Amino acid sequence: DDPVITLEIARAFVARRGQESETTREHRASLLRVVTRFLALEDPRTAVPGPRWCGIHRRPFVPRVLSLEEAQRFLRACDALPSSPLSPVRGPVLGSLLAVLFLTGLRAGEGLRLCDRDVDLAEAVLHVRDTKFGKSRLVPVAADLTTRLSACRAQVVRQFGARAPDAPFFPAPTHQAYSLTALHAAFHHVLYLADIPRRREGRALRLHDLRPSFAVTRLTLWYRQRVDLDVILPALAIYLGHVGLASSQRYLQATPEIFTEVTGRL
Repeated sequence: DDPVITLEIARAFVARRGQESETTREHRASLLRVVTRFLALEDPRTAVPGPRWCGIHRRPFVPRVLSLEEAQRFLRACDALPSSPLSPVRGPVLGSLLAVLFLTGLRAGEGLRLCDRDVDLAEAVLHVRDTKFGKSRLVPVAADLTTRLSACRAQVVRQFGARAPDAPFFPAPTHQAYSLTALHAAFHHVLYLADIPRRREGRALRLHDLRPSFAVTRLTLWYRQRVDLDVILPALAIYLGHVGLASSQRYLQATPEIFTEVTGRL
């Protein structure tokens, strides 16, 4: 009956629900602060919670990345991903796509949207078009990945015939691009084949974690190669399609392998 929002009402609104994280509660509290500030303009009795009200502290999310040894097993398992009678090229297509995601740091959607014309095997370059924030970029790939993509294309042509330039490079049996759901299923299958647990120490390994895994692996290898990081790190941001290094830094973390390289250098 009383339209005034009190602290008791606010506290009930941000109370934990089930197993939700502090981040979810903090989002709800932020929304509540905006609404109550607006309502307080009309009714000063409205309670406006402060920024640290109820002791809700948002913890930054830290992705789980593959170690170098896990990465090697993951890539071998990509080669071993099986097909099925209903999807004769599932193994080479989705196995190659997962390898691309790890070895280039592409987002899952970027990989799924690649058309035949976007994969330039002669120049060893991927054309990633109209991706996040409407940006496009060129992604050079290494010789071994180029060979893997060439074999994938050959198997697709044998199964489906000649490809139109705008045809998906990684096609499903329907000739359309694979769905994100199918890619998630293949990712979990590869983790099983590679004997990589999907959850460790309370942290799940997600498909999107292949992107920070690429960044951390690249950083580890640069440490081993004694590369000048002040010079080369901006190139990593460009390769990942970020507007600046600050966006890429969210992916970088001090893994045991990087810590070993850093302490060895010092």
